[in-house]
Amino acid sequence: MVWRSLFGGLIVGLVIAAIMYFFFLSDDLKKSEIEFRVLGTAHAADVIGPAPSLSFPVACTIGEDCWYMAFMDLDIRATYHDHMCGVRTYDAHKGTDIAPNQKLVKTLDILAAAPGRVLGTRDGLDDSPMQSEDPARVNMECGNGVRLDHGNGWTTQYCHMQKGSVAVAKGAVIKVGEKLGRIGSSGWSELPHLHFQLEKDGEPIDPFLGDGPSEGGECTASRGLSTGLWQDAADHNADSYQPVYIRSVGLTTEAPTGKQVKFGGYPGIANPDAGALVAYVVLFGAPEGTVINTRIEGPAGQTVHTATETLSRDFAEYFSFSGKKRRNQDWPSGLYTARIEVSGTGTTGPYEFRSQADLILR
Repeated sequence: MVWRSLFGGLIVGLVIAAIMYFFFLSDDLKKSEIEFRVLGTAHAADVIGPAPSLSFPVACTIGEDCWYMAFMDLDIRATYHDHMCGVRTYDAHKGTDIAPNQKLVKTLDILAAAPGRVLGTRDGLDDSPMQSEDPARVNMECGNGVRLDHGNGWTTQYCHMQKGSVAVAKGAVIKVGEKLGRIGSSGWSELPHLHFQLEKDGEPIDPFLGDGPSEGGECTASRGLSTGLWQDAADHNADSYQPVYIRSVGLTTEAPTGKQVKFGGYPGIANPDAGALVAYVVLFGAPEGTVINTRIEGPAGQTVHTATETLSRDFAEYFSFSGKKRRNQDWPSGLYTARIEVSGTGTTGPYEFRSQADLILR
């Protein structure tokens, strides 16, 4: 009787499994999401150890051909802070974003941060910056990507890959540093970057700390100076932290829009009868107390406009502009320069960053 009971239970289980299999196959979206997001601990790679030792997941050097766009949010409340107690993150962000310096390169190779096995891949989605809410990308936030199993419940996920670039297949055994694909802007992405997400038993872990988010508001910035789970802080840029990053600076002849400065920019040449000269800046991670000094110089180096602004609160992203209207006469022809200086005191001490942009009037 016991044998028959077990056999009957097995038959019922197989029938349920078959129904579920048919259901998932009948809906590619759900199958893709289940396979890509939920199977994080379904297979165990032949990796032994409490946590993987991570190699840097992009073939680049921070501060040269790539930069940190955002870190993981370590505060599960409505507020947010990164591993250095700064605001180079945003609420509920679960990974580390690494972007190519597009003045030098358009894309970069994405590399396996540790040896493991491919749990799932996705490719073929549109690869373009998302400029507004896009219903077609709902439930496809990661875009094209790869998920790896490193054993003991540890997984890594690599998101927003360039369409057609995924270089591995499900089930493949991967070596550390092996190419997985290339950086793109598929899924929920405003600009080309890699979203690198480390998890333990399905819970996000910050690779800079080896720990997950907490409810506490207290944060000790010095913890972020350790290598965390990175193999080597110097080689893999674990300590290359900036409290503020200047995403873009420009000089134009009208009040700029946030969408234009992030996705298109403005022409570098204009007419001398332009109605105004306006400098703008977009910052990632702007702490309270950040001072933005703006100066517009004319062809002879003369000061055309100056402005100073001090931020009264933290901003995950901040867009600001100021300028001067033309009066009766045309602007003198020649090269005009917007100079932006961003300074303040953050969790790592004083900081000061500068950037500039030119505009030719002729």
